[in-house]
Amino acid sequence: MNCKFYIKNCEFGKGIFASFDIKEGEEILRFKGNLINFQESLTKGERSGDPLQINKDVYIDTEKPGVYVNHSCEPNAGLKNDIILVAIKTIIKDEQIFYDYSTTMDEDYWTMKCDCTSKNCRGIIIDFKYLSEDLKEHYLHLGIVQSFIPKQYLTIKNLKDN
Repeated sequence: MNCKFYIKNCEFGKGIFASFDIKEGEEILRFKGNLINFQESLTKGERSGDPLQINKDVYIDTEKPGVYVNHSCEPNAGLKNDIILVAIKTIIKDEQIFYDYSTTMDEDYWTMKCDCTSKNCRGIIIDFKYLSEDLKEHYLHLGIVQSFIPKQYLTIKNLKDN
């Protein structure tokens, strides 16, 4: 199987770009790395944003090439099954591949200034729970929110509704 992406320098340092057109729903890559906890993620210093949160206190210490997937507030990819990056729309050859980091975050700690320049740029990357209700619904409908995030909010919502 041919690699669906290549790595090159971009305005964010390095990024991954489509080697050829990638259809909506196609797998692009799987995030890999050692499992670490929140405290261990903090020891990454300047790279503390690299670990990918997959549960309340479980992170993947992301290795290459996953560490090169950049954020956009208007992503063309998202994570399914917590570690699989898939296209959420057709990605054209040589287009940079992005996902919205907020779909993987629920820690009330890490934030980052966003410079994605998309027309809907929020200006800051924050936890999923702080996104607008419409955007949360959109991402949940696409199925690209880490599985531990909606589970805990559905439980809270169910308790409030009873």
